[in-house]
Amino acid sequence: MSPPPPDRGAEAGGPPRLNTRNLQIEESVLRQVPVRAVARFRILPVAVNGATLLLATDHERTAGEMAELNVLMDRPIDWVLCEASELTQLISHFYGLGLDAYLGWMDPSSGEVSGTVNGEPPGIRAFIDEILSEAMAIQASDIHLEPTKDDLIARFRIDGVLHDIPLPRGIGAFRKAVVSSLKVMASLDLADRRLPQDGRFEKRMDGGQLDIRVSVLPTRYGETLALRLLNRSDTFLGLHELGLPEGQRQQLDRLIQRPHGLVLFTGPTGSGKTTSQYAVLDEANNRERKIITLEDPVEYQIPGITQLQVQPGIGFTFAQGFRSVLRHDPDIILVGEIRDDETAGIAVSAALTGHLVLSTLHTNDSVSAATRLIDMGIEPYLVASSLEGVISQRLVRLLCPQCRQARPLDPGMREEGYPLMPPITADARIWEAQGCPACRFTGYHGRVALFEILEVSEGLRSLVAKRSASPRLYQAALEQGMIPLRAAGWQQVLQGRTTLGELLRTTADISPRRTGPAAIAP
Repeated sequence: MSPPPPDRGAEAGGPPRLNTRNLQIEESVLRQVPVRAVARFRILPVAVNGATLLLATDHERTAGEMAELNVLMDRPIDWVLCEASELTQLISHFYGLGLDAYLGWMDPSSGEVSGTVNGEPPGIRAFIDEILSEAMAIQASDIHLEPTKDDLIARFRIDGVLHDIPLPRGIGAFRKAVVSSLKVMASLDLADRRLPQDGRFEKRMDGGQLDIRVSVLPTRYGETLALRLLNRSDTFLGLHELGLPEGQRQQLDRLIQRPHGLVLFTGPTGSGKTTSQYAVLDEANNRERKIITLEDPVEYQIPGITQLQVQPGIGFTFAQGFRSVLRHDPDIILVGEIRDDETAGIAVSAALTGHLVLSTLHTNDSVSAATRLIDMGIEPYLVASSLEGVISQRLVRLLCPQCRQARPLDPGMREEGYPLMPPITADARIWEAQGCPACRFTGYHGRVALFEILEVSEGLRSLVAKRSASPRLYQAALEQGMIPLRAAGWQQVLQGRTTLGELLRTTADISPRRTGPAAIAP
């Protein structure tokens, strides 16, 4: 496939600018330039037009470089310009991340390793640093390094979704060296390749301090690694940064100001519950109320709050810690998660005896939290008396503003959206992801939370006490004005901030019957 036509907006008399949107380059074109020349000269073959080779560059070439490239290519050369950051991403995308470090440990004449240091190729640590640096730059939460029969595959979890990350050709021959180097960094047993191992190490990068947790599993073709990345330089979001519509922000403010009761955050793993909890704690943090947290682990330090990390290995569980915390006269208690009936019972008891208790629970929507507590053995009348509110949420990826593309809203999509939104105009459109260097070819950059906030009214308390099923509770919540997750998501779709596919992906666990009326938050 031919590349997009060059952008003729470049300065008069100079090379045109490369249009990187939806750029695809055929394998036969990439092979026109030796890999070492790509790395050395920072060039990218884009197309072959007759006998002429089109190369991308990020700066004007000297006469000496032009002469050397003409001899090396042995054919006419045309040029297109692109930004330095774009060229870096394009080279990594088409030739593999860590190319410079990989070439640094290879002998140009033989293609073999040029030497070893303590049994490792000399550039192996630099190669790993490039992987970590790129993961940090793109804000990946996890790195997966997976061996196959003849290769090594890398995947980054970016905004909750795994993406394949190209590595240099031939890196598979050194997959054991890559794994061994990471095991050394994580203080793991190099000799043991038969059992799972877990370790950690810290790495200072240009973007801050990385805390890296390493998990190793033995597989058929060698050891596979999962690296969880936590940037200690990051700060948690404030409540005003969560993107709550004004109506939902007022609901959450009312829940925070409750003198006592149970407020739950629900949603699947990775839906942003912890981020929301920290934002709420920061908002509630003042010298008038004592706040104690029980977490596993403590992810961010908040001045003025007493934060405890549970350690189940020595018997310091959520339930055990909860009992001790109650003796310290707290006003607000955060329990990282209600995992069992014992913790649930203590949380409800504390909520009924003058404490505001915050915690998380794994349910698909807000109203299911009440039935889940009852299923855990809590009497319905106690759930009805203690539960003040539930915040259910999902994270959807935000479209890259540089490469998103609009298209009309077709009839099928209109039918999906009718129960959830105001009347749609005939020219309504939605946006789709494409991919460009600015978003590392993912089509997305960043995420935004969708919220469904339930304030427990007296009518709902009555229904909970009567053991009403979740559908009945949900209908009652909608009638009192609760905005469902899908409705909040459709608003983001129509604003061009995310895609319909992304909304359906993240809310696939919600019953279609639980979509709600056309009410949309302002």
